[in-house]
Amino acid sequence: MTRAEPLTLPLTRDQLASYWAQREQLFTHNRVDLSGLREIDSIGLAFLVQWSQSLAADARPLTLYTPPASFYPLADLYGVGEFFAPTDNLAESLNES
Repeated sequence: MTRAEPLTLPLTRDQLASYWAQREQLFTHNRVDLSGLREIDSIGLAFLVQWSQSLAADARPLTLYTPPASFYPLADLYGVGEFFAPTDNLAESLNES
C-alpha cells in the first residue's frame, strides 16, 4: 500500500508560503490525502496544478484523496479537473493499489 501525503493546513493564499517552502519534498508524492483539508481557494488550486504538472514529466498523475467539497466546483470553474485523478475514499482507494 502506498502512503498518501496528508495536507492539513488550508490550501489558500494565506498558507501558500508554507506549502511552497515544502514543494520540493511534496512534489515527489503522487498521492495526496486531502481529508483533513477544510478550505481551498484558487491559489491552492493553482498549487495543485503546479504539483500535477511536475509529475506529468514522469507520466505520473496526481491522485487527490477525499478532496473538500469546494474542490470540484473550483476545478470545474478553472477547467483544470483533467490534471487530477480525484477519489472520494482514501481507505478503499489505497486498498485497491
